[in-house]
Amino acid sequence: MFRKTYTASLSYYGGLYKKLSRSLRRFNLHPDDENLKTPLFKDELLEEFEMKSYGGVELIPASIPGNGHSQTLGQRLERRCQLIKMRRIVIDVVCGLALLGIVLMVIETEFYVFQTDKSGTVSFAIKIGISVSTLVLLVGICYHYYIDLKIKALDSGVRDWNHVVTNTAVFCLLGEILVCSVHPFPGDLDIKYTSPIGHNKVSIDAILSIFMMCRLYLIAKLAVVHSRLLTDTSINSIGALSKIKINTLFVFKAVMTDTPAQLLVAVMLTTFVVNTWAMRTCESYYLGTADSYIEVMWLIATTFLTVGYGDKIPQSYCGRYISICTALMGVVTLALMVAVLAQKLEQTRSEKYVFNMMSRIQVEKRRKTAAANVIKALIHLWMVRKYSSGDKSLARRYSDQLKTALRQLRIAKREKAHIDDFNVGIIEVSETVNRIHDRVDKFEFMYERSNSDRNAIESRLASVESKLDEIRTLLSIAR
Repeated sequence: MFRKTYTASLSYYGGLYKKLSRSLRRFNLHPDDENLKTPLFKDELLEEFEMKSYGGVELIPASIPGNGHSQTLGQRLERRCQLIKMRRIVIDVVCGLALLGIVLMVIETEFYVFQTDKSGTVSFAIKIGISVSTLVLLVGICYHYYIDLKIKALDSGVRDWNHVVTNTAVFCLLGEILVCSVHPFPGDLDIKYTSPIGHNKVSIDAILSIFMMCRLYLIAKLAVVHSRLLTDTSINSIGALSKIKINTLFVFKAVMTDTPAQLLVAVMLTTFVVNTWAMRTCESYYLGTADSYIEVMWLIATTFLTVGYGDKIPQSYCGRYISICTALMGVVTLALMVAVLAQKLEQTRSEKYVFNMMSRIQVEKRRKTAAANVIKALIHLWMVRKYSSGDKSLARRYSDQLKTALRQLRIAKREKAHIDDFNVGIIEVSETVNRIHDRVDKFEFMYERSNSDRNAIESRLASVESKLDEIRTLLSIAR
C-alpha cells in the first residue's frame, strides 16, 4: 500500500503500548524522554520492538530532519508568527508595486493628454517601468499565496503544503494574476472603434489604463493584514476556539460595526476620484479632446448620487460604461449609508427604557386627569338633573364634558397598552422566563420539603401510636 515503510519504536510501559509517532508528538512527547522508558514497577522489564505500520497507517519516524510534526507547540507557534510577519512584508511590497505602477500609468496618460507621442522615448521608458513593476508584482502575489498555503498546512498539521491546495485558492490566484497583469504595454497599438459620432481608431492603452485601476483592491488587503483583528494572537485563539474564520470578510464586518462612517466616506472618495480620472481618460482617448476636471467631477457627482440632470453626458461608449458602474457604486454606498444612519439614530436599550418610563408616567398623568374629569362631569351632571332639571343647555354642556373625558380616558389606556407592548423585547422575555423558572424551582423545593416534613410527622405519629399501644397493653395487664 505504501511505497516506503518507516519504523517507529514502541515501548511496553505499565502493560500498555504507547505509540511514539504523530499522535504523541502533538502532546509534546518524544521517544527520547526518560519517563517513557521507565517501567511502572521496579521489577518490570522494558521491552522494545520495531513496527512498520500501526492500524494500517504508515508510521513516521521522529528522526527525520525537517519534520514539522516533531516540533513542539511553541516551535510551531513561533514558525506561524514568522510566516505571518513574512506575509505582511510581502503584502506591503506588493501593494507598493501596484501603486507605483498606477502612478506611472497616470503620468504616461497625462503625457498623452498633453499631446505627447505614444511611440516617443518618454512614453516607452515609462511603460517599461510599468511592465517591470507588474512582473515583480505577479511574482509577489504568487509568493503571497505560497506563504498562505504554508500557514494553512502548519495550522492543519500537514507536512506538505500541496495537500491544502483547494480549487478556490487556485481560482483566486488565477483571478489576481489576471487582474494585476493588465497594464499598458510598450509601444502604440491602435484598435478600430465605433463611437456615437462614427468610426475611429483608438489606442489600446485607453482600455488597459482604466482596467489597471482594479489593482486598488490590494489596498483593502493591506488594511486587512495590518488589522489588529488579524495580528492579535488572543483574537485568533478565540476565533479558532469558536470556529470562526478571521479573514477579510470578518475584518470588513468588524470595521463596518466599529467605524462605518469613516469606511463609507473613504469608499465614496476613492470611487469619486478614480471614476473621475477614468471618465476623463475615456473622453480624451476616444474623442481626442480632454474636458476639465471640474466638468468631469460634476458629471460623476450627479451620476453617483443618481440625480442625472442631463446637462453633461458622456460622449463615448467607454464613458457610458463608467457612468453605469458609478451609478451602481452610488446606489450600494448610499444604501449602506442610510442603513448606518438609521442604526446610529436608533435608541439604545437603556435610552429606550428611560423613554418608555417617561412616556408611561406622562400617559398615567393624563389617564388620572381624564378619570378625575369623568368624576367631576358626573357630579355636575347629577346636580344639574337634581336641582336644575329644566336647564337643558347646562345639562348638555356637562354631558359633552363627560363624553370628552371618557374619550380621553380610553385614549390614555390605549397609549399605555401600546407603550407596554413595545417595551417587551427578547431580553425581557428571557428575564421573565428565568424568574418563572426560579419560582418553579422554589415551589418544587418547598414541595419536597413539605413531603419530607409530612413523612417525619407520619413517622412520629406511628411511633406515638406504638407507644399508646404499649401503654394500653400494660394497663390491660395491670388490671
